[in-house]
Amino acid sequence: MASILTSAIIVNAKSSVSTYVSTTQQLYSELQSLINNLTASGFMGDAADGYKEFFNTKVTPAVVTNLTEPQGSLTSGINGMLDTIKEQLLDSVDPGLGKLNQNPGGQG
Repeated sequence: MASILTSAIIVNAKSSVSTYVSTTQQLYSELQSLINNLTASGFMGDAADGYKEFFNTKVTPAVVTNLTEPQGSLTSGINGMLDTIKEQLLDSVDPGLGKLNQNPGGQG
């Protein structure tokens, strides 16, 4: 099934990526707060240190560096790809070309 790519589709996709990033950052902050509260009061020792180490060495790089960081993350790459698609496929097309193709040779 064919569809027509428009600037609005690109804008909506970028908005969805932005919503995803914001939601992910919010959930990460909540989890970080829970870990900090849990390991600050009554839960200490090797197990608590293990939770903190896992969060800092596995969760943080996965969520922040690889997923939501403004430069070099998956979502920044998606936004860059969407920008490139818009620039190369939509912004560079001459709108007059479409009108000429609808009525080649000025017939009709």
